[in-house]
Amino acid sequence: MHAVTEAKKIHLPPPFTLKRSDARDLFSHAKARAAEDGAGTLYVFEGPRLFSFALVLEPEEPLVTSQNAFLLCMTSLADALAAHCAPERAVRINWPDEVIYDKARLGGARFAVPEGAQPEDVPDWLVFCAELIGDRDHLAAPGDAPNSTSLKEEEFDPSDDIVATFASYVMLYLDRWKHEGFDAVSNRFLMRIDPPLLRGVRRIEGDRLIEITPSGGGKRSAPLLEAAGKTGWRNADGIIL
Repeated sequence: MHAVTEAKKIHLPPPFTLKRSDARDLFSHAKARAAEDGAGTLYVFEGPRLFSFALVLEPEEPLVTSQNAFLLCMTSLADALAAHCAPERAVRINWPDEVIYDKARLGGARFAVPEGAQPEDVPDWLVFCAELIGDRDHLAAPGDAPNSTSLKEEEFDPSDDIVATFASYVMLYLDRWKHEGFDAVSNRFLMRIDPPLLRGVRRIEGDRLIEITPSGGGKRSAPLLEAAGKTGWRNADGIIL
């Protein structure tokens, strides 16, 4: 059994309950605990190479709609990282779940719904889990992995600050979704998509990313829940590549 302790250091908005965990596979831990611990539980793990945090959500809408909470959380993650790094560096998203910092992989996110949940079902819970490269101290030289970087190397602000800012953005975007519609969130998400779109149009249509070129052609992504986890930012052993 993995130890979980109540955290007192980080000040979060009232809906959140922070719990530090020694579970390196925080995603699995959060899924196992989601039903019991409930909405707003925010688990945090920090160890060699890896910094991760997982949030439990309890939606009020069917999965076909509530799955967009993943995009909301990805937007909150990217905005939180951007708030705690060098201002001239870009934080981007490789659709739908990979985090790119200054053209290098920083990590990504995973998403879980209850097993067997159907699009028309209102899920009992959803879990969003961010997994970021905390350090690359195991490398003999940074050039041994030229396509990635880490929070430590890039001198991000303390990880606790990132978590607190993430939680604040989640609350902000949930409020916008409620009062202005999901476009108020998805438009912010689209601004982060890598590479930037110089010509044409991008939009979220249902659970897909749509890109339309000036000539009228375009492409349509795989469904969100199918695409998540397929960008190749981590391997089967849970190592961020």
